[in-house]
Amino acid sequence: MVPQKSIKKNIKILLLTGKAAASLVKVYAPENTSVFVLPINVAAFINSSLIKKHLPKTALRGYDLVMVPGLVSGGLQTLTDYYGVPFVKGPRYASDIPLTLRETNPFELSSIYPADKFLKKQRLAKGQIALEEGFGKPIDMEKGEFLLGFEHQFPIGIERPPLIMAEIVDAPKLSDKKILERAKYYLQFGADVLDIGAVANDPQPERIATIIQSLQPLKKEFKFLISVDTLNTDEIIAAIKANVELILSIDHGNIETLLPVIPPKVGVVFIPTNIREGKIPRETTKRVESLLTLKEKLIEAGLTKLFADPIIEMPIYPGFTTSLEYYMAYRKADIATPMMTCIGNVTEFIAADPIGINALFGSIAVELGIQLLLVTDVSVKCRGGIKEVKKARDLAFIAKQTKKPPKGVGVHLLMAKSRVANDFELTEEEQSRLVFLPQPEKTALYTQEFEPDPQGNFIIWVDYHQQRIYTRHLAFKTNKPTITFACAKARPIFEEIIKRKLVSKIDHAYYLGRELERAEICLYLGKTFVQDEQTFQDNFVLQFEK
Repeated sequence: MVPQKSIKKNIKILLLTGKAAASLVKVYAPENTSVFVLPINVAAFINSSLIKKHLPKTALRGYDLVMVPGLVSGGLQTLTDYYGVPFVKGPRYASDIPLTLRETNPFELSSIYPADKFLKKQRLAKGQIALEEGFGKPIDMEKGEFLLGFEHQFPIGIERPPLIMAEIVDAPKLSDKKILERAKYYLQFGADVLDIGAVANDPQPERIATIIQSLQPLKKEFKFLISVDTLNTDEIIAAIKANVELILSIDHGNIETLLPVIPPKVGVVFIPTNIREGKIPRETTKRVESLLTLKEKLIEAGLTKLFADPIIEMPIYPGFTTSLEYYMAYRKADIATPMMTCIGNVTEFIAADPIGINALFGSIAVELGIQLLLVTDVSVKCRGGIKEVKKARDLAFIAKQTKKPPKGVGVHLLMAKSRVANDFELTEEEQSRLVFLPQPEKTALYTQEFEPDPQGNFIIWVDYHQQRIYTRHLAFKTNKPTITFACAKARPIFEEIIKRKLVSKIDHAYYLGRELERAEICLYLGKTFVQDEQTFQDNFVLQFEK
């Protein structure tokens, strides 16, 4: 294997391309490369036979490697054998060429898979190994690590991957059916802990116990822990009797009552408040002292599975950055105890898409040893938060293990935007035939007048928690429902509609295809889908309500 440094400096690479992409490839070609343009318009039409026909062996003199476009079909081993020079597939997009050559040993690229796909698969495999090691390596007692849970156990330590907690908000208000439905939804998206959120100022200890017991059978299908989120002593005691594995929260107002009844095997989150007296310290030093005092009492009582929660605050008021200081100060004062934070305290109280905030919290958690990430996935704006925070956790933890910034490690949280460009340039001939169409009014999704399809119409909606697109067919004139299709993807629904000949007009087929694709995009993003309305509005124009 050629060392990476010598590869970057000394080897010469010949980049093959077609006529259409030649100008772009030349723009992105690094210094140690040259470009050979084959007399073929589109790179996807290039194959081994055409390369042998148009690329003379003499053109490869002085080159150590040949990189062909990632869109070329078939394997390249026959070319390597024929020319005596390694042939590998580059990325599918010209803009990725510099990144590919900068981050990898080009001799290790695949002769079968495009470089971007090959590298993504490779990074993903390495990242998975890092996560498995984080969860699977033996417990280090000297570092204060421990196992949390009864039937299923999770390793806890400030160098371990954080656990994702999904709160079932106001659980006692929900029916058993709704609780199980929400629990399965959270677990399918990757929650490690199901948190039973109590109702403020309405203690229901018996109902809390019943909910905990009703969730136990799910452990046959999923690996997870159960926690209870309440300060009420009666609810906490009832939860302990129902075999809860983690308690949120112990503070100065309830600790004396609860210390004698908390088993050592139960995890405990402690917070720097006295809610009973309405007290919460605002100064950083007092908040840290409050937490350390609670920790000392808990340890004296024989409880060691502890998590400190300095409490993250809402942005602007009371202030997010101030509360972040609490976490940093506590970590300096206590270098071993895992911490907890509630991401919903930030995402729910800012008029912005939560995904970037969730990504940032993943890095904050891994840097500060925050082992419990409590996520709310209830409001429309925050739905999808479980899967986002799980990816944020994975991204940050893999980055830490590989000593890299959280990018290019096989996991990403780019949902609405992309990491790379897919540029395309028109030839002069195409420019001469370019037709500019007038832009429709902002409110208009379709400009053609509506003419009913004799085969009937459709109503489309999205159920986010069930992760399905529903499409109901309505009979012509009567609008009587005849059949409803359901799928997580748009294409199977559209193909079934075509198969059943439920569309007879081209413009209706166009409309249906577009609406189904919009529904799939909304399902992916967690965005509300409304039929016949734009998916994205122009939110960059400041408007005030009259």
